[in-house]
Amino acid sequence: MNIIIVGGGTAGWMTASYLSKKTDWDITVIQSQDIPIIGVGESTLPSMYDFIHDCGLTEQDLFDNCDAVRKYTIKHKNWHGESWFHHFCFDEAEHDEQMRWMENYELPDKKWRHAYHIDANKFGIMLRDKVALPNGVKLETRTLDTIDDLQADLIINCTGFNKLFPKREMVSTRLKNNCAVVAPSYDKELKYYTETTAMSNGWMWNIYLQNRIGNGYVFSTEHQTVEDAKREFIEKCPYTLELDKMRVLHWESKYCPTPYQDNILNIGLSAGFIEPLEAQAIWLIQYQIEMLVKLYGKQKVYNRQYVKVVKHIEDFLALHYEATSKNTPYWQNQVKEIEIKKKPFTIFDEYSFRCLANGYALPYTLKH
Repeated sequence: MNIIIVGGGTAGWMTASYLSKKTDWDITVIQSQDIPIIGVGESTLPSMYDFIHDCGLTEQDLFDNCDAVRKYTIKHKNWHGESWFHHFCFDEAEHDEQMRWMENYELPDKKWRHAYHIDANKFGIMLRDKVALPNGVKLETRTLDTIDDLQADLIINCTGFNKLFPKREMVSTRLKNNCAVVAPSYDKELKYYTETTAMSNGWMWNIYLQNRIGNGYVFSTEHQTVEDAKREFIEKCPYTLELDKMRVLHWESKYCPTPYQDNILNIGLSAGFIEPLEAQAIWLIQYQIEMLVKLYGKQKVYNRQYVKVVKHIEDFLALHYEATSKNTPYWQNQVKEIEIKKKPFTIFDEYSFRCLANGYALPYTLKH
């Protein structure tokens, strides 16, 4: 099997590393200096623990190479009344245990009860140098004008929003946000959880790494300008933002219903992007990679599973906005009761929906 991965960002090196450990495929990564590395997120979900171990790494490698810290929960502030936690639990009876682990910075002795904050760009570099290249992955650094001359059994598109590959059908989600202003800060504070704070037309994140705090304001340009967002971000961020490092990121909340067509597979941003809420972006890359190993050559099944998961993520994220009591043009006030739907292959299970409902003081029902 001859595999070519186009793009050397987080998605590209995650793909190359995992495939180099789990298959005997002949893998080449083509990395172009012309394709910028976005770094879609630094907050992960508990399955990251499995991914790094499948790649032959340990969490100490994350600490030493990616400025990582353990993450035990997500704290949502000002979305509805007081703050509420979305823990990495399976039942409310486990809350005290989760908080105790966090307060003592202990490695949980139960599966899928912690994740990590990581520098996504450094994570890709670590995977390249410690996993992919030592396991035989070949690296070519060159500019591609077209993919027409690439010959492989499978070409994996990890070029993000780049237009190098044939245009694919994209489906819009019902989420409004399409922009973020981001900036680091170097305040001496370290928290072992992700913070989100509801803002006038979106929400702010604070993600704590060993060497800095990652901050961002996600919003909708339909409801406010970038300049207004910057002003509110600077005013309300509890940390001193490095204004000379402030960036503006734009996207459309869309996904590709057929990321796997013929011998081309889109992974990561090239397959779509929903928005950063609930740290699902890097997880979705991981899911696509692991699914490829199981479903190589089964394009229809792969696409069906991908759409099922993306729509589930969309439903859960949309509820954060639709359930709010804020009655403004941006914030909606629609949901009176949260319906928990039993679906396979989900990352947000029944507990997550209950946690959201409790945080918004809403009743909930379980629908099979």
